[in-house]
Amino acid sequence: MSLRMQRLPHRQVDKGADGRGFVIHRGHRLPPTSMRGNMCGDAFRTDSFFYMSAVLEATKLAAKLGYAPGARVVDIGCGLGRLATGMLAEFGDAQYLGIDVQPEFVRWSRDNIERFHPSYRFIHMDMANELYNPAGSLDETALHLPIDDGWADIVYLWGVFTNMVPRHVESYVGEIRRILRPRGRCFLTAFVEDDVPDATVNPTSYVPYNCSDPLLVVRYSRDWLFSTFQRNGLEVEDFRYHGSMFPQQSEIYLAKGGTRLDAGRTPIGMH
Repeated sequence: MSLRMQRLPHRQVDKGADGRGFVIHRGHRLPPTSMRGNMCGDAFRTDSFFYMSAVLEATKLAAKLGYAPGARVVDIGCGLGRLATGMLAEFGDAQYLGIDVQPEFVRWSRDNIERFHPSYRFIHMDMANELYNPAGSLDETALHLPIDDGWADIVYLWGVFTNMVPRHVESYVGEIRRILRPRGRCFLTAFVEDDVPDATVNPTSYVPYNCSDPLLVVRYSRDWLFSTFQRNGLEVEDFRYHGSMFPQQSEIYLAKGGTRLDAGRTPIGMH
C-alpha cells in the first residue's frame, strides 16, 4: 500500500473528566465528551451510545460487506475512530486505515488507538470542505487517496456525502472504485430522496434542526446518485431508506463492477 503519513500540527486535546484526554468504557478508550460535540447528534456524547453505535457499525462489515479476518478496511471520514473502536470490540486487531480532514481527530486516534493496535492506521489529508475544513490545501475535485489500486476489500463512509457538493461526490466515487479490489464492497450514508432536484444544499424544513452552516445537509436525488455509482462501475446491492428516522441518512451498500451476489444467496431488495 502506498501511504504517506503526515506530521500533524500540535493541538491541545480537551481532557475528559479525569484529565486523561480519553474515557474508559468497557475496556476501550473513547474520546472525551467535549470532542464528540461535532458528531451527528447529542446522543454521541453518551459513552454507552457512542460505544454501542461503534459496535453496530462494525457488525455491518461482517453481516453485509463480506468482512473476514485479514480483510483490508478503509474508513474515509473516520472522525474519532468510531468504526475502529467497534472493530476492536468485534474483531480485535485488523487491517484498518482511517482517513480524516481534521488533524485533531487523527491525532487523538493515533494516540489512543493506533499506539496500542498498530494494524489500525490513521492519516490526515488536508482536503478542503466548506463545512469541516474551509482552509484545506487539497481540492476534493482532484482527490487521490494515498492507497494503491485495488488494495481495499471494504470502503466505509459514514456521513461524508451528506456534507459534499456533487462534483466532489463524483470524485470520491471514482476513488472508491479505484481502491476497491475486484468484488470489493462499500458502505456509505447519504440524504437520498425520490422526486427531488439532483442536489439541494440545506433544503428547507428537511431536517429538524437549523441549517445555517454551509453544506450542513446536502440532499441528493436517488436517480442522480445511483447513476453516478453506475457510471463508475459500482452496483447498488442494497438501499435502506431511513426517511424521518434519526439521523435521516439512508444506508447504501455497493459492490465493485461485475460483482454478483454469492451463489445461493437471496438477492436483497430495495427497502
